[in-house]
Amino acid sequence: MSIQSDILTLVYDESQPLIVPAKQKEPHISWIMAAGLIVNAAMGAGLLNIAKAYDEAGGIAVSSILHAIVVVLVIGAYAILFVCGDNSTSSYEAFVLMKCGRFWQRTCSVCIILYMYGLSITFFIIIGDQLDRFLTFVVNANYCSHWYLDRRFMIIVTSMLLVFPLCFSKTIKFLQIPSMLGVLAIIYVVIMVPVKYFISPPTDVVIKKSPDSWTDIFLVLPTMCFSYQAHVNAVPVFISLRTRADCIHATLASTIVLIFSYCLVAICGYLTFGINVNHDILMSYDPHSIPVLIAVIMVAIKTYTAYPVNLFCGRIAIESFSTSGIEPSVKRRVIIVCLWFFSTLAGAVFLPNISLAIHYLGALAASFIFIFPGQSPNA
Repeated sequence: MSIQSDILTLVYDESQPLIVPAKQKEPHISWIMAAGLIVNAAMGAGLLNIAKAYDEAGGIAVSSILHAIVVVLVIGAYAILFVCGDNSTSSYEAFVLMKCGRFWQRTCSVCIILYMYGLSITFFIIIGDQLDRFLTFVVNANYCSHWYLDRRFMIIVTSMLLVFPLCFSKTIKFLQIPSMLGVLAIIYVVIMVPVKYFISPPTDVVIKKSPDSWTDIFLVLPTMCFSYQAHVNAVPVFISLRTRADCIHATLASTIVLIFSYCLVAICGYLTFGINVNHDILMSYDPHSIPVLIAVIMVAIKTYTAYPVNLFCGRIAIESFSTSGIEPSVKRRVIIVCLWFFSTLAGAVFLPNISLAIHYLGALAASFIFIFPGQSPNA
């Protein structure tokens, strides 16, 4: 069946079920909750880093054009997912297996594992950064002299209490409520950045009009791809919906929220600080400002709620290597979760550099948007 006929089927029968009748008795999530899961998966470290990406690309004009190109490609990748998917598709890896074969499915699974593993470490680093700023405000700059307030200890304790219990869910539907909480938390940051800009417009900011070198435009592509990459999370979200129409609604709603949020923060943040904007935009503000402190807390809340979704996708990728066809046991799930959680926690404690992680993850994110399953002759 051609892609054209698939699209016609989608247009004429949006109520077509996404799941087999035997599974229709299982509870589904609404398209609003699905959009929240996608937004929570995509928006996070990318939101903090996007203003710096605009600076690296050489200003607002060039960056906006690149931004628009990435968005079009992202929407196209989503379209492939829900137009070409069928009832047997339960994960991104299963979709690639169906369309591209076993070799590309294994390759894709390795990329997903590397991406989600690196993202998990990055999320713990973000948590540590926000805890540092919060404790600096509440205690003082010498808070590290107390062992129980040390960054490493605080990351471990708070993650064990707030993240670890959420990591054992069998399906992604369990994570819809925490994800909506994360979305509501990050919206505060989206509002704070432009409000601060319009309340106190800067007067001595240096703004780039063009890139220093034409090759600089390629520096922002990993960051922008990273900012919109939620395609791995999208397949288990889509399969939890009732109809294809819900997929369309969730995709459009989440994409609109992401575009609006990233553009607002990137443009207002860059106009506020110019070439001096930090890789983490919150670090460019006065750390003793109450609104900034609240934003720090909101980012931490969002990160705590997003980590379990990434671990879920990483776990599914690991399980995809099994060829037995038997549903993974609870024991295997617990082992994978524990190994993943504690190893990424250790990585965040000893590797606290986020800017390099963003570029590394962005390169992998691009593969899920531009490569998988684009190389398939059937897709």
